[in-house]
Amino acid sequence: MRVPVPLEQLSNSGDPSAPSQPTRERWDLAFAGIMIYLIVEYTRLAEMFPVLRPLQPAKFAIALSGLGLIFAPRHSVPRSARCGSVYAALVCFFLASVLSACFAEYQPVAWAQVLDIFRWCIVGFLLPRALTNSWRMRVFTFVYLLLNLKLAQFAIRGFVSMRATGLSDEFMAVHGIGAGSTGFFGNAGDFGVAMCVVWPLAASMLASETKRWRKYFFALCFVLFLGAVVVTGSRGAMLGVAVVSLLSFMRGSRKVLGVVMMLIVGAALFSVVSAASKARMQSALDPDHDATAADRIEKWKAGLKMFSEHPIFGVGPGNFPPEYLAEHSGSERGLMAWAPHSIYLQGLAELGIAGCVPLLILFWLPFSLNAKTRKLLHSLGAEKSRRFEYQLAWGLDLALVAYLVSGAFLTVLYYPHLWFILGLSAALYTMTSSSTHESGRGTDQWETQGFADGIGTAR
Repeated sequence: MRVPVPLEQLSNSGDPSAPSQPTRERWDLAFAGIMIYLIVEYTRLAEMFPVLRPLQPAKFAIALSGLGLIFAPRHSVPRSARCGSVYAALVCFFLASVLSACFAEYQPVAWAQVLDIFRWCIVGFLLPRALTNSWRMRVFTFVYLLLNLKLAQFAIRGFVSMRATGLSDEFMAVHGIGAGSTGFFGNAGDFGVAMCVVWPLAASMLASETKRWRKYFFALCFVLFLGAVVVTGSRGAMLGVAVVSLLSFMRGSRKVLGVVMMLIVGAALFSVVSAASKARMQSALDPDHDATAADRIEKWKAGLKMFSEHPIFGVGPGNFPPEYLAEHSGSERGLMAWAPHSIYLQGLAELGIAGCVPLLILFWLPFSLNAKTRKLLHSLGAEKSRRFEYQLAWGLDLALVAYLVSGAFLTVLYYPHLWFILGLSAALYTMTSSSTHESGRGTDQWETQGFADGIGTAR
């Protein structure tokens, strides 16, 4: 077993004489596969280049990462017992979706959704086993934010261009703007959730950094992610941002950051958000005079009805739209126009009690894991509250809050946000726990795994 590096030897993380990690600790097949998957998922390569669709690049990347784990040296893979509760919850959730699909009325739709659920469960399994040290976690987080930054600036530029063509504030407030792509980027509301989730991650990274260029990068992410939330016109995403800002102030430490977040959100509401958008936010409180709010309430009632009729296994994964359309056959809108507009109603209606119990556990697990991570780091000393891992644990908590709040009004259960937050939380706890146990005396073994030869090294 490698001898841990004492903390006093790491006072200058840029010291060239400091011990360096073996290459295998930085890159291996499992980590390369999960990085390729992240890039493929957030650039939508198959949609941009149809010639790649037969190759299934996302599935190929996941398979590559899985092969990397199979052939990796046993000592380089974290002990699965660290995340046993995560894996058990993922297995239960997947099995519940399979059982639900068996009783679904629309079988092809159900099994197509089951395959999607299987992919997210695999991602949740791979992340804590591929992100085994701080360097990998930093690289993954940096690239994750960078890809979202690309989408955010595209949405903002698109918004400015559309305004320049003469579109009214009322039109932009109602329709908003997505990132001009398919899936969870094309729909303005869904894209708003994506930006709402990464916004607190950028804030937490900003709070942990000492290098100037990285501070500038995370500050740019922080501002543009918030700007992207504003241009989407998503009221659910704006509510998520407001709740995150309030919790950042109330959490007890780093109150200055919470105040800054609240001030920026307030400034955006009063100076950037148009009068039409403000009026639309207020109208949400009066569904009798707001068509969108009334439509959501109608869908929620339909979801509760489906749950009451199929309480154990629900109507089947992905079966809310056809079930709803069957009850409203006179509609001329397309099948996928009908959505439950809530992750909670989506889970209840489609998966029933069997699926919602493990789903609630999956909602709770990141909070539990991140609390354990902070407790372990706190035992190393008060100064550790300023480090990358500690702040990332807070950022993941806030990202999950953003998801749970904004997701109450949008259908984003089968999108990557929850599964990335869960996987990153499990990876962070596994990495922290393994390092503290192997050191035997709480020294920061993984501190040498920073960005010295990659993106940078945080002290």
